[in-house]
Amino acid sequence: MKTLVLLDTHALIHRAYHALPKFTSKNTGEPTGALYGLSAMLLKIIRELKPDYIVAAFDRPEPTFRHDTYDGYKAKRPEAEEDLVKQLIRARDIVEAFGIPILDAPGFEADDVLGTIVEALRRNPPTGGLKTIIVSGDMDVLQLVDGDRVVVFTLRKGIEDTVIYDEKKVEERYGFGPGMLPDFKGLRGDPSDNIVGVKGIGEKIATEIIKNFGTLENLYQKLEEGSPANAAGVAVGGLKEKTVQLLKEHKKDAFFSKTLATIRRDAPVNFRFPISNFQVNKSKLKALFEELGFASLVARINAE
Repeated sequence: MKTLVLLDTHALIHRAYHALPKFTSKNTGEPTGALYGLSAMLLKIIRELKPDYIVAAFDRPEPTFRHDTYDGYKAKRPEAEEDLVKQLIRARDIVEAFGIPILDAPGFEADDVLGTIVEALRRNPPTGGLKTIIVSGDMDVLQLVDGDRVVVFTLRKGIEDTVIYDEKKVEERYGFGPGMLPDFKGLRGDPSDNIVGVKGIGEKIATEIIKNFGTLENLYQKLEEGSPANAAGVAVGGLKEKTVQLLKEHKKDAFFSKTLATIRRDAPVNFRFPISNFQVNKSKLKALFEELGFASLVARINAE
């Protein structure tokens, strides 16, 4: 069975930027801490995962459909520092020097590009089978996990401590499967993206609701069927009357939040499989590492 690695590149750069010191290249004077971290991660990924194929998904600078439908999307995030922005742009040079093809889509995030590739391979699985490993520092992509066919290789902290999530591992962490994560965020919200969820519903209650009802659609169907609260104030499916009231009052918020949290699988990307077998472009990569002053990474390439 062949292995395809999909890179959530922006998430990896952000992780590297915040995990490593801010240093600059002696040769060019440009900030390179995140670029060094990204390069080190890519070398580690290639060494450990041994991909037959690899693709890098990137965000684009223009607003996405989520920004267009919700002015508050990611509104509470501080503006990216200038050093980070410069390295996000330069990261494409790093990825290209590795010989990794880049995909992006106007109006969509890197997550949506990954979701579209995963869906395309689900609909038309390659002969002989394919294992897809999504590499990201963002837990949002866990909703794309599918058994052990699509797994997520993610960073717990820094750039070295990693874990692989298959479907069983997601269930162990959340108490429900990957497909329910958008429904969970529909209730709980996501402060990092300024997704509101249902006011008054925290992580614990949201988890119990998803475990008992599954999708938001099923939950609200049951609420509409209704049942009177008992003497203890417990209503439908063991929910307290107060919780039922919150859910009913914020139904629109719940479904809107679920939509924002759902990774799209229909981004306009030009993905065709099979892509060419992956091989590191060592000479081009060494030249770029030397330009950026990454002497230790040059030595690592020479040793492999």
